[in-house]
Amino acid sequence: MHRNTLAVMLIEHTRFKNIKIIKADDAFEVLKSIRKNLEPFEHDKEYLYTIGLTRRNTIKYIDLVSIGCLTGTVAEPREIFRMAIHKAASSIILSHNHPSGNVEPSNVDIRLTKKIKESGRILNIELIDHIIFCNEEFYSFANEGSL
Repeated sequence: MHRNTLAVMLIEHTRFKNIKIIKADDAFEVLKSIRKNLEPFEHDKEYLYTIGLTRRNTIKYIDLVSIGCLTGTVAEPREIFRMAIHKAASSIILSHNHPSGNVEPSNVDIRLTKKIKESGRILNIELIDHIIFCNEEFYSFANEGSL
């Protein structure tokens, strides 16, 4: 991970803490802001984030779970829920970008969403959305009724 990426994540974590997430658009604005602060050469990688929420749907933390390459990243339930367990989050929003610019979920994205939803059910940490985003648009599994 590039040092600037880590620095951006530490700054963004405190900047967005306690912001209320009412709808997917709110989460997208936070994600878009984080992405805007990355170095331009880092925009061709896939970034997987979790946003941990309190019971009142305010941001408790934002975790950069993994950084991949142009075509994918590592997405394992133990890594996705690690911070949620540590910080006692009530729910999470899973999110990642598609460097291709196409926000439509792949079959891998659909399978991952189901796997994380079930893992969250077992852990009693609700997955309230999975957002796939690009520069100016996003796909929300919750908005599409796919959760």
